[in-house]
Amino acid sequence: MKTSGAGQSLALLATTILLAGAPCGSLERAPSASQPPPARPAPAMVQVENAPGSRPQSGLQGADIVYEYLTEGGISRFTAIYWNPGGVSRIEPVRSARLVTLRLVKAYGGVLFYSGASAHVQAQITADHASALSEPSDGGRYFARDRSRFAPHNLFSTGDQLHQGVARLQVKVSYPTPGSGEPTGKGEQVDRMSFQQTTSHSVAYTYSTASRTYLYADERGPLVDLANGGKQVTVSNVVLVRVAHHGAGYTEDVLGAEGIDFDLAGTGPADVYTRGLHLTGRWDLSQGPMRLVGADSKPLPLPAGLTWVHLVDPDTVVQPS
Repeated sequence: MKTSGAGQSLALLATTILLAGAPCGSLERAPSASQPPPARPAPAMVQVENAPGSRPQSGLQGADIVYEYLTEGGISRFTAIYWNPGGVSRIEPVRSARLVTLRLVKAYGGVLFYSGASAHVQAQITADHASALSEPSDGGRYFARDRSRFAPHNLFSTGDQLHQGVARLQVKVSYPTPGSGEPTGKGEQVDRMSFQQTTSHSVAYTYSTASRTYLYADERGPLVDLANGGKQVTVSNVVLVRVAHHGAGYTEDVLGAEGIDFDLAGTGPADVYTRGLHLTGRWDLSQGPMRLVGADSKPLPLPAGLTWVHLVDPDTVVQPS
């Protein structure tokens, strides 16, 4: 059994709330440092495409956390995290990994499911001994091609295949089980907001008081999920992680674009939108999975449900929409 290093330093982790859309309806008490939680299967982390030609996606609504970040060409990519993926019917389209993906995989101690990578990123995956499964090296066990779509936007996996892949690699984590809770502290009421994720990709959220969730849309219209009956993706918590990015000095794709990396280490400012409120705080990626603290420096609990994390430039302006 392989146990992730993310399970270390439980004394720190036991006092914080992990950033996650846990399915439970109440805040769970983290075990004390003297009683570490039992090891459990690592999360599955899937690279999902968001380039032209990738719509409509499948499986995003079933994730616990989705990270969205800039890649070359001004497009964004998703890393979807599933604590227990068995109930997800299909995740599509699966695409390649990036440097920031590896930062997230290391933080969460997860198993990465992806479709190749640049020579530089693949070499880093190998050097890090990252737990990862890629098509076509999986031998057809964890991925398949959707004949109703054009390549390369047609590679998919299923929740059962993710579950089997994690079980095969026997990767375990032992940080506290993600909890959930209602937001604390005072925030401003914000029902609609928008921002530029990249120079060519804008994001807008509209809060629904009926469902207590946010509807996700962008410059191409509503983001929908075929695995959820073609419904628009709804998000319980929206987190803007303000973090700088820079050229990483290697070639990322066949067009010669330079690879991108993010300074996603330590701590930094964050904006949290939940229950129709805007709260300011900080993100912390100094040890294990990302944690959030409020303006009072206390752990910031998040309601159960899908949490969507956008990596944005530090000076990104959020507009009422």
